[in-house]
Amino acid sequence: MEETITFWLDNKICSGFKIAEIGSQTLVSYRDKYYIIVGGAAQMKGVRPLHYSKTSMPLLWKKAIKGILPPPVAVTEYTEDEFLPITTSTKKERKYMQKDTIESELSEMPPVAKKPAPAPAKKTVGAEIKPAKIVQAVVAAICPYCSHKQDIPFEKGKNGKPFFVACIRCSSEFAVRFVPVTMYQAQVAAFK
Repeated sequence: MEETITFWLDNKICSGFKIAEIGSQTLVSYRDKYYIIVGGAAQMKGVRPLHYSKTSMPLLWKKAIKGILPPPVAVTEYTEDEFLPITTSTKKERKYMQKDTIESELSEMPPVAKKPAPAPAKKTVGAEIKPAKIVQAVVAAICPYCSHKQDIPFEKGKNGKPFFVACIRCSSEFAVRFVPVTMYQAQVAAFK
């Protein structure tokens, strides 16, 4: 007879059949799915409980079902010193000079004439950086209805306000607005 185990699964308490056990983990069958139980709760993957089918189960648990258990892991005690990093570099000592030797070396050096520091550049208040003037005669616009590319004279929309243009090919009217980038580009919009 199979042993029944009660465990916590997705915000509820469930009862399933114990299939195998490895250390503190237990493999439980519940509603044709396999769950790994640790400390009375199913293992989670994100916010959902981790479950397996017979084909997707890890090899370790497939062997445990057949009775092939992994060798027990011997618990060994370690001292704290074994986990500390080992230093391999050597520290070089810095040589410090005496104050009187520094003064004597400075007195032996010839005097150097100091140059006056350049005056800092004056900042102009309220000055704005203006973009370079773009010399462009026509702006290319693509009709949103038939995808025909046509050139529109720059003077027609250089003030930045949208305006209507009729397509040369399909004679449909669409809105155009010139947008400054490195060159002016046309934004188009279809209206019915």
